[in-house]
Amino acid sequence: MSSRIVPCDSCGSPIRDSDLETGRAVLILGKRYCAGCKSEAMKGVSLDELSGPVPPPAPAAAKKAPPPAPKPAAARPPAAKAPPAPPSAPPPAPARVERKALARRPSAPAAPRPRGPLIAAVAGAVLLLVAGGATLALREPSRPSPSASPRSPASVAPAVPAATPEARAREAFLRVQELAAGPGASAQLILAAVEKARPACKGTAFEKQLETLAAKAQRDKESEDSARELAPLIDELKGAVATDSEFKRYSELQPKFLLAVETAAKAGSSRVGEIRTLQNDYNSRYEKLAEPYAAEIREAAVALADERRYDDAIRKIDTFPPQFRNSGTWATLQKLRQDIERKKKK
Repeated sequence: MSSRIVPCDSCGSPIRDSDLETGRAVLILGKRYCAGCKSEAMKGVSLDELSGPVPPPAPAAAKKAPPPAPKPAAARPPAAKAPPAPPSAPPPAPARVERKALARRPSAPAAPRPRGPLIAAVAGAVLLLVAGGATLALREPSRPSPSASPRSPASVAPAVPAATPEARAREAFLRVQELAAGPGASAQLILAAVEKARPACKGTAFEKQLETLAAKAQRDKESEDSARELAPLIDELKGAVATDSEFKRYSELQPKFLLAVETAAKAGSSRVGEIRTLQNDYNSRYEKLAEPYAAEIREAAVALADERRYDDAIRKIDTFPPQFRNSGTWATLQKLRQDIERKKKK
């Protein structure tokens, strides 16, 4: 069955029952208003009127009954037929408007739908609540928004002011500060947050404070990296010292000892003393093994130089074992060689 159609009580536009069900059209105090007229109709309704009983909607046929159809021409006597109007004289404008309005207005259905009164009652109750809230909202004096500019009266809703650069910088800095102060945050994560906050803090009072947090996070990151590198480096040195009984890796291990000490210092580790003890023990054994060779060669080289056999003395010094030429005794033999070469030149 097709939806019932009734005219709007304000403009006469057709209104279907489905429009009332969906809220496109409204029913206020027994009158129907289309989508274009419902706003104006709700403004004119007071609370006193809404509190009274709602009159039942009058049928469309009782409000505006269409004019009776003219009788057929055959029923009138031939003598009473009016002469046709001259073709040059157009009908008056009001008649045209009335005919157009009558043509737009659909005829009322023969019988109302059974669920019409129930729907109308439910819609009327909902609309009473809506109309009551709208009336209270309309009667409440409007308060000017503090953010609204007097130069823009056309704005309907108050504009939300945008955050200032200083406020954005403060918010970005506080996020990084909270992350740095919290437990479990790695230095790498803090540095990533600093990079994200730098554009907002640039050129503000928070830029220097942010860079202070970044410097501390960078030091912490180096300390964390050093701590991770230190343990395997110490293990490598311990293994090398234990297996290098002939000190063939002496020149290779000395830079690694130095690197281990620097890494432990960056990490703030207490193992710096452990590394230095390991190095001193290794170097001591190295010097002890080199000393007998140096003592024997020194005695022979001095004797040859006293006999003015300078070349033989220099060749004797060159017999010092190569694996011990990083020792302190080898440095002593080098000075002896220089003295012998000076004597040779004289």
